[in-house]
Amino acid sequence: MKRILKRTALTAGALALLATPAAAETVLKFASFVPTKYVLHKPVFQKLADDLAKETNGEVKIKIYASGALGKGPVEQYQRAVRRIAEISYGLPGYTSSVFPKSLLIELPGVTKGHQDATRKLWKVMDTHLKSEFKRTLPLAMFVTPPAVLMMRDKPIRTLADLKGLKIRASSKSAAAILTAYGATPVQMPATKVYTSMSTGVVDGALMGTGSLLIFKLIEPTKYVTMGLPEMPTTLFMVMNEEAYKELSPKNRAALDKLTGLGLSLRSAQLEANFGDLGMKKFRAITGKQVIQLSAKEQAKFAQAAAKGVAAVLKEAESKGVPARKVFNAMKN
Repeated sequence: MKRILKRTALTAGALALLATPAAAETVLKFASFVPTKYVLHKPVFQKLADDLAKETNGEVKIKIYASGALGKGPVEQYQRAVRRIAEISYGLPGYTSSVFPKSLLIELPGVTKGHQDATRKLWKVMDTHLKSEFKRTLPLAMFVTPPAVLMMRDKPIRTLADLKGLKIRASSKSAAAILTAYGATPVQMPATKVYTSMSTGVVDGALMGTGSLLIFKLIEPTKYVTMGLPEMPTTLFMVMNEEAYKELSPKNRAALDKLTGLGLSLRSAQLEANFGDLGMKKFRAITGKQVIQLSAKEQAKFAQAAAKGVAAVLKEAESKGVPARKVFNAMKN
């Protein structure tokens, strides 16, 4: 009888174990508009996926949909996270400038000195000034490209006067305002359309970070690169749907928090900068291509014009109720 009871108890224990549900697995969809060969895909996107799976013992996984697999338009990347087409998305706030008037102030001349400085300043003011712009989402990373240069199809830019009337691609409304102050005609468009637009003469050039020479193959239609402009980086983000974040267990949220934020942002900014350096190295090595460094005299002229552009941006933002000057000064100091 004792033997039978013991066997029954063991059987009941085994059944109870089998009846215990396994820990639920959460798969977060990651929408990326860039291809898998993109400089951040493996060392940032895929690494985050691998590290999060490890930190959560496989409870939370990230599945990356590269090359616009969840929707081709890079302009809609932020809305994909808002509407939860994807739990996480990667994109540019400049594509929806009206949503991020405060965040994009980091791109104005006179605010930052280098990609690391710009990225740190974004996170310095994140809680006090920027988070309110990320409605229904949570920023996991926010960083910048190397400072923009002028990539020109066939017209060298050696002076401020050389830009007058030329059509130049801009990444955001703030960048467009500065180009207007330079005397150029800004044309806002996604980075993915610049190659064709430059090749066919729709635009004369582009104001973009040096990594774009390789990422978007602009090394091909670009004949001249002008450097020494007042510093203007381009901002990038990785955001998560707020509801999806809250659905994670406290333990798994802590794991995600540990892997994101300033640290991830600084690493991403450095990888972008390294890639930009590589792009310039390859550009300089091609016969017929030319790098132009602005003279000190012309740099002063560009700076003076840029200051007028900055003033115009701040004034317009303030007229719409955005505390632009307060945020601008907080970023600078």
